[in-house]
Amino acid sequence: MISNDELTIAELFDIAFDLQQQLETNKIEQKLETFNIAIDRLKLAEQKLDELHLFSDNEEINEVSTNELRYFILYALIGWLYEYRSSNREQRLNDIHLAISYFIKYLQLCKNYGLIQHIPKEKDDDNEKFRLHTSEDRQTKIQKLKEKKLLEQSIKKLREMTHNHVDDEIKRQLYIEQIKWWIKQTEDDIIELKDEIKLIQFSKDPFPSNNNNTITPTSTNKLPIDGPFTLVTTKDRLYKEAVGGAAYPSLPTMTIQEFYDDLTKRQSQQPVPPPKSVPLSEEHLNEIDDPIHRQNIHLMDEYKDDNPRGSGNRYNRS
Repeated sequence: MISNDELTIAELFDIAFDLQQQLETNKIEQKLETFNIAIDRLKLAEQKLDELHLFSDNEEINEVSTNELRYFILYALIGWLYEYRSSNREQRLNDIHLAISYFIKYLQLCKNYGLIQHIPKEKDDDNEKFRLHTSEDRQTKIQKLKEKKLLEQSIKKLREMTHNHVDDEIKRQLYIEQIKWWIKQTEDDIIELKDEIKLIQFSKDPFPSNNNNTITPTSTNKLPIDGPFTLVTTKDRLYKEAVGGAAYPSLPTMTIQEFYDDLTKRQSQQPVPPPKSVPLSEEHLNEIDDPIHRQNIHLMDEYKDDNPRGSGNRYNRS
């Protein structure tokens, strides 16, 4: 059996890349041993690439040969393997730091070749120590997802073409598209991993002590989150957010007296409706000797004679 040291950079990269693809698509069982094998081979390939000084800080992406361009994503692959490797909580924290470190290394390489302008910090500032990154604009997220989807479709199409034609230009385009996809993926993963670090640290020590070794739970027992959660501290703010919110018009625009004055003014401008006819009472009808009323009374008397009170339906009664 050939040892890892005897394998070439291409062989090491191809074996590890194939394992990563199968792990990502769940085509093989995600065992810790499989992750370790892929990581070891990629890190050995990394050492050999460093010895050859394959990538430089003063080159353009067009100057890199196609065969060398395929190794561009090596750091991103190692970071991904650390990110998804199963481990306990203590080891998990170490894996997250390693994943972020390799992702930053990959983005730095892309920046050196002019593919991106900025790279995120490996560690957040002190004022962001307990702040989760949940306030990204929704439209920005949707745009990123659309761009990644287009890149995935392009990568799939180019891979199918490389199976049929070994064209250097098609292979180069495939590697460029892979590099662009991994740039977007690593940027998102770095944000998520930083949030995971904060949650792990918070779960271990939810009440960190200050310099005087006293616990201040009122200031650290909850994580301030960038999101829709807002503390209401005044009556005006309470009205604006709870009463005068999205389901209500707005804050008051007039006083009660102004409202009644306006209502009176509008009512005075409306036409006066004609008076409704009041139905005549029975006494009044008797006084005017209405023939229709006398006929109705006569008919009612006949009905009462034929249907005495309490008769009801007496069918089938003994």
